Amino acid sequence: MSFSSFFSEQARKPKGWFGRVVMSAVFNIGNATLNDLVFEMMAVQDHDHILEIGSGTGKLLYTMASHIEQGLIEGIDFSKAMVSLAEKRNTIHIRTGKVRIVQGDFDEIPLKTGQYDTVCSVNTLYFWRQPGMTARKIADILKPTGKLVVGVEDREQLQKRKLDDDIFHVYSLTDIQNLLSHAGFNQNITVTSRKFGSSAFHCVVAVK
Repeated sequence: MSFSSFFSEQARKPKGWFGRVVMSAVFNIGNATLNDLVFEMMAVQDHDHILEIGSGTGKLLYTMASHIEQGLIEGIDFSKAMVSLAEKRNTIHIRTGKVRIVQGDFDEIPLKTGQYDTVCSVNTLYFWRQPGMTARKIADILKPTGKLVVGVEDREQLQKRKLDDDIFHVYSLTDIQNLLSHAGFNQNITVTSRKFGSSAFHCVVAVK
């Protein structure tokens, strides 16, 4: 396996020593700007019920939980290594009932229709095996007027990294907007962008 394929697979599902140590550091540093942007666009409210798909090391879960008293923040990640790190980071919030983390594949976990105020995901869209199905499921589990907040890196800067195309599917902003529109997000789909140094990041907000 080439390093490109190995790294792309680790980015999709971190595991082993490399996943626990190297990829966790990559996520904590590399996702910091996007996490901040996504959190800003979410406008978390005290009673919100929120789901993060691909919650990784749990940094965004922790930030969201720190801004609620009565709500619930849930995370789903199919990496055992990431779930373990996220649980350690959110020990206090889990103990007080503000955070719940599940290991598993979002596409396969049964979830109730109309239960979430907001669903968010940072740098995971590239790995959705059936993006249309996943987006429709997200729309289904959101409450009426619920919103999806998706953070992604700029397409051109991702393409420069020579990642494995069979694992890492890169989307343009137009691709993402069309995907969400076809999945049932019928109101305006907005994009907010932010630069950090020479890098560009985007946050797509879609209202059901």
